[in-house]
Amino acid sequence: MKIALIAIAALVAFPRAGHADRIKVAVVPGIAVNLDSARVDALSQDLADALVAELDLDAVGGLEVRRKLPAEGLAPDCLTTPACVGDVARRLGASQLLFVVMVDATGTGAVQIDSTWVEPATGKSASRPAIDVPSIPEAKTRFAAAARVLLPDAPVRPKPKTGGFGGTMTKEIPRHFSTPSILSAGAAVVGLGIGIGFGLSARSKYGDCDVPGACNSSQKDSIRTKTLIADAGFIVGISGIIATSVLFATSGKESRLVVSPSPEGVSLAAVGRF
Repeated sequence: MKIALIAIAALVAFPRAGHADRIKVAVVPGIAVNLDSARVDALSQDLADALVAELDLDAVGGLEVRRKLPAEGLAPDCLTTPACVGDVARRLGASQLLFVVMVDATGTGAVQIDSTWVEPATGKSASRPAIDVPSIPEAKTRFAAAARVLLPDAPVRPKPKTGGFGGTMTKEIPRHFSTPSILSAGAAVVGLGIGIGFGLSARSKYGDCDVPGACNSSQKDSIRTKTLIADAGFIVGISGIIATSVLFATSGKESRLVVSPSPEGVSLAAVGRF
């Protein structure tokens, strides 16, 4: 049976953006029961991440903190030895320590974590409620739920504000001429121009042929060709007008709600043109 002791150190970081006494939390590898060092580091890092997500502080964990402690690890009685506690606090620049014992009693992957909070500067200490982690995927969720209990004096991280429906509204986009609509409008102009031009020319030639014998077969074929080209031009022009109208009508977008989870659940509002 492997035995180790885990300590979580709360460190005071450099002042930043109005946080003169900002806490930095370090998850320190120490002692665990039936857990190898890799899993201890993984759980420690998960705990650090959860504390950062819930509380207004910085946190590190796993190997990054383990490297700062003695290579032989912490003494089993470090929690009850002021000199050891002070040494850990000095190595990490810590203002608070949270000693944690991790136990996998069944060997199934479920872990129970018992912790004791210590403030080295004053010698104050307090036990924290146990955290049960049924499986690795549930670790972060359990740690996040227990974050305020583990460090009750740490400020709570403000949650991002969302709209009244648990989401944010997208920007409204007015109707506009897009590149495809401009191209279709150009095609409409060209098509109508060809239709009108060849149509007028064919009409003029057709009038000249009203007199019997005034036009030969070649001239009549030319008139029919111009008529067909005019018809094709009108078809292209009308199609371009329809396409431009549709593209312009559908180019705008009203403000819409982007749904996101909220403490009250998820709500949905639909907005659109019909």
